Order: sequence, then structure tokens, then C-alpha cells
Amino acid sequence: MPALQNQNAMKTKRLVILSIFMAIILLQTWVPFLGYIAIPPLNITIIHVTVIVATLWLGTKDGFIIGAFWGLNSLIRAYVMPTSPMYVYVFSSPLVSLLPRMIMPLIVGWFAHQAQDKIQDRLRYMIAGALGSILNTVFVLGAIGLFKQAEYSQISGANLDSLWQVLGGIVLVNGVPEMIFSILVTPILLNAVKKLPQTL
Repeated sequence: MPALQNQNAMKTKRLVILSIFMAIILLQTWVPFLGYIAIPPLNITIIHVTVIVATLWLGTKDGFIIGAFWGLNSLIRAYVMPTSPMYVYVFSSPLVSLLPRMIMPLIVGWFAHQAQDKIQDRLRYMIAGALGSILNTVFVLGAIGLFKQAEYSQISGANLDSLWQVLGGIVLVNGVPEMIFSILVTPILLNAVKKLPQTL
């Protein structure tokens, strides 16, 4: 009986923590400036850090759930509150908004598991932050190049022949600052959440 009660308590705790992460994703997705840092001409996404921290703290399965929740919110926002034609015609596709955000935590979780006993924690968190950030950028832009190239070219004015060069430039201009931010912040946040009371 005590074992069953303990199991139920663990399930309840997991649901509470998942709900907290989902609430954070909701705020970051829908409230201006909470999920992005606007430093003209850059618009640096920081929501992926929440997914990375959830994956490293809770495990790959829960990281996948949080990533999928982010992607679903991005997809819904593209329909109900688009901020540009890019959202309407490009991010309204689940292949762009949803799929990359589901795949990223799976790879981050796999890396974290493989490196658990081989790399010191702080370095592992930094590498996972870098990996998750660059994967998010590459997967989203890659999905645009594969599935929405005509729409993206029309909106951005890019030539289809040079589309991949343009997307590669975005990886450097936006992706690198996002990766640096993720490298710096991921270990700080992860160490902070690990110090939360066990009764949470």
C-alpha cells in the first residue's frame, strides 16, 4: 500500500511539473517579448531553452511532450494571431511549426542519456543547450526549405535558386546568438530547478 501511494504521489508530482512547464510555454508563446529577445535586426528565440531544460530535468519522454506542446501552440498562433505573412503562409504548416519541435528534444534526450556518466554535468548541460538550440534552428529552417520554399521565397523575396544560401545565412545570424544564449542559460536554469523542494 505505501508503495502504491508513493507511485501515485510521483505521478501527481510529474503532472504538476509538466503543467508548470506548459504554463511557461504558453506565456512565452503568446505574451510578446517573453519568448523572444528583440535586438534589431535580430529576433532571438529563447523558448527552446525551456524545452531543453524540461528534457534534461524530466527525461526524453516529458521533453518530447513539452516540445510538442510548444509546436502545437506555434501552429495555433499562426492561425489565430499571426504577426506577419510568414506565420500565415509558412508556420501554419505542422511540418514547420510542430515537427521540428518534436524531434529536437528526442535528440537532446538521447545525447543526455549517452553522456550521463561520461561528461561532467555542467559541460553536458552546455553541450545539450548548444545542441538543442542549433537543432531547433536547423530543423525549422530545413522544414521551410523542404516543404514551404515557394511561400518563403515569395514572402522574403529570395530567389528559389539561392534559397538554401539565404536559410544558411539565417542560421549564422540568428542561430549562433540563440545557441550562445542557450549554452549560457541552460546550466543556470537546470541547476536552479534541481534545487527546488522535493515536495513540489
